[in-house]
Amino acid sequence: MMHIKKTIYFVALVLLAACIKPYEPELKDDSTQKYVVQGMISSMEGFQEVNVSLTSSVNQPQYIGLNGCQVEILDDQNNRFVLDHYSNGNYKIWLSQEYLQPGRSYKTKIITPDGDIIESRFEKMPSGPEVDDIYYEIEQKPTNDPDIWKTGIQLYTNLLGQADDSRFYSWKLTETWEYHAAHPKEFYYNGQINQISPPDYSQKYCWTTLDVGQIFTLSLQNISGNTYHDFPLSFIRNNTSRLAILYSLLIQQMALTEDAYTYWDQLRQNSQQDGGLYSSQPIAIKGNLSITNAPEKQVLGYFQASTLTTKRIFIEPVPDLALEFYNGCSPIFLRKGLVEITPSQYPAYLLSVDGNWTMNLLNAGCVDCTVDGGTTNKPYYWPIK
Repeated sequence: MMHIKKTIYFVALVLLAACIKPYEPELKDDSTQKYVVQGMISSMEGFQEVNVSLTSSVNQPQYIGLNGCQVEILDDQNNRFVLDHYSNGNYKIWLSQEYLQPGRSYKTKIITPDGDIIESRFEKMPSGPEVDDIYYEIEQKPTNDPDIWKTGIQLYTNLLGQADDSRFYSWKLTETWEYHAAHPKEFYYNGQINQISPPDYSQKYCWTTLDVGQIFTLSLQNISGNTYHDFPLSFIRNNTSRLAILYSLLIQQMALTEDAYTYWDQLRQNSQQDGGLYSSQPIAIKGNLSITNAPEKQVLGYFQASTLTTKRIFIEPVPDLALEFYNGCSPIFLRKGLVEITPSQYPAYLLSVDGNWTMNLLNAGCVDCTVDGGTTNKPYYWPIK
């Protein structure tokens, strides 16, 4: 009897699984034909940039830069600045400080290769304060598992605006950190033992630079005064090599108009949704761009005018913060000796101890820091040790 019950239960499970079909929403083909424009004119002398691209298939997401556009920026003083194409879908122009003043209004105009005319509304550049101090606290934060907490440093800043400054802000963060391979290249085997003297350190020291993949926005609209203390920026966990040697963060603080803030804050909310794609209704994000000769077509993105201030900080290894990460090096002890190394592994690097080679085979990550995606080119702003 028990055997029959188990059989019936098994068959029921099989039939139930057979009834479950994956949900694949039907998306219209024209969803891949929208223009996407992102650009900013800032108060900082230098290159001003506009990016033009096309949306891609939801099933095969990719960046599709749109080349061959005529791109210009106009201001309310009847100045017209024509941008040059410099890479896939990216256009830029160098503007001196005299053309970049808070209080002036700016817009972009783009003519695509198909003749569509994309224009933004004029946007008045608001004023804003300098980036204030950046500081951190060692903290623990919860994860999806209530029994597991993540440890690291939480970065903070203060915003100290004047009465006539903007009440809307966003921050963009770019991080750079130095990390090292565990060993230089000294002994290698290619059918015979060879020694590199002095040892080769050319691939021991690396640097990685990445944009922090978060959107940070702040509104002071409903706060008395124009200041805010202890605004949280990024959280850096202790399970990576970021904080092992030297870490740098470039902070770009942008004073926004209210419309620009609304756009970026809605993007932030969408990016932080939990529970999957269909757990809540996504916000329909409307930018400040339109196709003037084809109003029925939709264009995504935003062109903003912002007072931009920047600050770069460096963080050395943090006292009282234990780091827990894999450094990419896993030597293999050659139990049978060098005969275990095949020609396909040449040159096979060996662990050196006190200037002598040992029967320990080093994997590529032990002697080549670029395996982890970094570069051996030291950034120009990196301190000299």
